[in-house]
Amino acid sequence: MKPTKTITLITWALLALAASESRAHAINNKFTSTSNISRSKGNFGPELAHRSYVVPNSLRTTNPSINALTSPNEELSPQEIAIKFVKESLHPDADFKIKNIYKSEHNGITHVYIKQIYNGLEVVNGDLNVNIDKYGRVISYGDSFVLPPSLGQNKCSDFSNQPEEENIFMKNGKYFIASNSRQVYISTRPLDFLNQGKKNVKGSDDHNTVKYNVNDSGKSISPFEALNSFSSYIDKQAIKPENLQYYESFDDQGYLMVENVPFALSPVKISQNYIQLDDMSLQLVWDLQIEMENNWYHAHINANTGELIALMDWVSDATYNVFPLGVNDPSDGGRELVTDPNDVISSPYGWHNQGERNFTNTIGNNVYAQENLNGRWEWENNYRPEGTEFLIFDFPLNLSDPPKTYIDVAVTNLFYWNNMVHDLFYRYGFNEVAGNFQQNNHGKGGKEGDPVIANAQDGSGYNNANFATPPDGQHGKMRMYVWDISNPWRDGDLESGIIIHEYSHGISTRLTGGPANSGCLGWGEAGGMGEGWGDFFATILRMKPEFNSTKDFGMGNWANGDNGIRKYPYSTSKLTNPETYKYVDKPEYWGVHAKGEVWAEILYEVYWNLVEKHGFTLEWFPPTVENDSYKWYTTKTSPDGIDTIKYPKHGNTLALQLVVDGMKLQPCRPSFIDARDAIIQSDEILTNGENKCELWKGFAKRGLGIKAKIIGSNPWGGLHEEDFHVPVDCEDSPDDEI
Repeated sequence: MKPTKTITLITWALLALAASESRAHAINNKFTSTSNISRSKGNFGPELAHRSYVVPNSLRTTNPSINALTSPNEELSPQEIAIKFVKESLHPDADFKIKNIYKSEHNGITHVYIKQIYNGLEVVNGDLNVNIDKYGRVISYGDSFVLPPSLGQNKCSDFSNQPEEENIFMKNGKYFIASNSRQVYISTRPLDFLNQGKKNVKGSDDHNTVKYNVNDSGKSISPFEALNSFSSYIDKQAIKPENLQYYESFDDQGYLMVENVPFALSPVKISQNYIQLDDMSLQLVWDLQIEMENNWYHAHINANTGELIALMDWVSDATYNVFPLGVNDPSDGGRELVTDPNDVISSPYGWHNQGERNFTNTIGNNVYAQENLNGRWEWENNYRPEGTEFLIFDFPLNLSDPPKTYIDVAVTNLFYWNNMVHDLFYRYGFNEVAGNFQQNNHGKGGKEGDPVIANAQDGSGYNNANFATPPDGQHGKMRMYVWDISNPWRDGDLESGIIIHEYSHGISTRLTGGPANSGCLGWGEAGGMGEGWGDFFATILRMKPEFNSTKDFGMGNWANGDNGIRKYPYSTSKLTNPETYKYVDKPEYWGVHAKGEVWAEILYEVYWNLVEKHGFTLEWFPPTVENDSYKWYTTKTSPDGIDTIKYPKHGNTLALQLVVDGMKLQPCRPSFIDARDAIIQSDEILTNGENKCELWKGFAKRGLGIKAKIIGSNPWGGLHEEDFHVPVDCEDSPDDEI
């Protein structure tokens, strides 16, 4: 028995190591605030081994013209095509609703994001996305809908005998709890219990033609007990219901909004939903959204037992760390005085206009940038540098002085880079309908009122940065910290790679699974790729024409005292960086940041294959004048001779476009393999597969070849079998192995 005990202890130690990777990285505890050391409890939830991402087989075999899963259909709208496809080909008896639908104008693909419904309630991890081309063909889809068992029985609770809540009253339009009563229940609309005899009236299942395995003991805890269960999990004191105020939200979600929660910065949103477990049963849960000083949690509490089933922290951390586009940090070049840098398509009214209001400080349509030296959660009235009526933000910088002496420079750089990343990725498809961050969407669709809140020199931590991404319509929040590794200390606000990485969390989270779903990149490989995309974007946006594929890059070097913060620099040399797909099985790679290193390294190989084929341009932005488009785009006739294909001409801009397009195609909670297939399909759609072999060779070099797969299931997603082969038509010689 002794060996078994030893193995168990080692396993728990490794589990602790993996959990620590999902927390904020603290390099120097002496100067790191307590809240930053244990900022996050870590994300977790059901793995759903049955989830799938389906693409045409042509992606892995020959190289024909664009293939699809269905025949053309130009008579129906994309929404109708998606509904027809799901009903006829996937889930004929399932109930669902479309959460988001939008079209990527540059390639004609319409993305439809769907949520499964049961008993009138959402299945929080029942996601399906359908991608439809301009001919009305379904070209790929991702699916994690719960599947009905061959012999299943629905055990829906009967709440008709629940006692009434006697001590509820209204004051100033809000409802109050006046006792410790446990009989407070909500249904599809949180206050239905008030309107229907104060009973819990869950959605009726009369309309369901299919039965699922539903775990339900017939007993239910109240939403306030669920809130206390969460409070206990994060080591907070119990909440007294009589101190709370609550009311129903006025949006279509029908949340119960709970005020006066001691540890929450804003009203806690509570709703009732189902979650599917790994055995494909459904569990009724209380769905909680809690914004805190250092976290923004999305929690799912078992409505019968009070157990925390799944947890997502919308705040994403980075353990690395502005000067104009192309200059990464003070060691990479000097500051430049740039004039009117806004892109006229992405930000047509400039960076200081919100439609009806103009600002002369670092407030605009895309970002509110300000200092937060004291680490407060308030931000509206924090100090911002003033540019006067001439909008001149030109402040002195002496890096020999403490960072707080050049706070004007820090906030200005932070403002510049948030706007620059907004404008750049807008041109590659992260626009209003795709869920970008803007105060005013100027009537172009999507939800507005959500510019990024960016805090410079945030006093709540050191040696780090983070970004919170709630669903579309709610502010993204970025916090940048000072780094105390060097003397004098250095400011992460001056290293663009840190800012790009953080903003990338907002991009990848809003594009994967649709703008209304912030729960697709929480943990495992999906969470790792959320980190990896940030490193990848930060690395390629610092490229210069003189660089070639032998160039290596570290992350966070300047802020971290000239020492990179990743295990290896990004390199095409396996001697310099040996990471391959199989590395994610190593205990030290169980955390999302380490997994992200592997994904970023794989994309780095793909990037250089495209640049070596198509060349490099410093013009990251597409032209705004059609007459100049020939300089930036490759234009040719489509294989059917009907349409004109137009796509980025150079390898670096093409790589950026394909990765962004892939995020829109891939399913919620993607694996490395899913994301690989989505990028390859993006190229098939955009260029008719012109770069299929360059892409496959890049992926295969790092073990993500055609036969790579996941074997079995464990808390980290299963074991990974790597493969170094490419499709037959991409082989340079028989049995070619990269």
